[in-house]
Amino acid sequence: MRKEGPMILTVISSLVVVFSTYFFLGQKWNLMEPLNNWFQISYAIALALGFVNLTVIHVKYIQRKREGWFYSIVLLLCMYAYLVLGMIQTQNGLQFDWIYVNAMSPLSATMFSLVAFFITSAAYRAFRIRTKEATILLVCALFVMLGRAPIGDAIWGNWSAFVSKWVMGTLNVAGMRGINLGIAVGGFATALRIMLGLERAHIGGSGTQ
Repeated sequence: MRKEGPMILTVISSLVVVFSTYFFLGQKWNLMEPLNNWFQISYAIALALGFVNLTVIHVKYIQRKREGWFYSIVLLLCMYAYLVLGMIQTQNGLQFDWIYVNAMSPLSATMFSLVAFFITSAAYRAFRIRTKEATILLVCALFVMLGRAPIGDAIWGNWSAFVSKWVMGTLNVAGMRGINLGIAVGGFATALRIMLGLERAHIGGSGTQ
């Protein structure tokens, strides 16, 4: 039952979601509300397990003094100190909120600014004209960048902004919608395989059956 139990629970939960979403009686009985409550409970349990697991891993790093073990100390100190502060002040506490806004937000902005350099290097490698597709990608990228920069107006006037908006609003939207449709179909197929018990990787199985 170690594997059959999670599979039965997954199938029952999936059927409840489908019945509550697509059938009138399911909407009338409001079966999703207790399921959402159980989801919140499971989420809290998973978060607690992740907290404990993170502690165990980094304590081992500190004990063995692996490379970068000092950062493990910083992580554990920040994690437990912020946890204690949150338990004392709750999420609306003045210091609790101040630390998050004035520490987390600048750190996130720093990470995103560093990502820009990685994107630039990746774009340089991708824009090497070797195939027709790479050429089309390069041309579209040039139009978009010139349309968003003042130099584009200086070279082509309003045409640069018009072409940039057309590429982003027509070609890009059409491509993204096609990708999203593919993702939706793939997600539906994966969910159906899980409901039928054909996909067992989530319970420690070998994958597909």
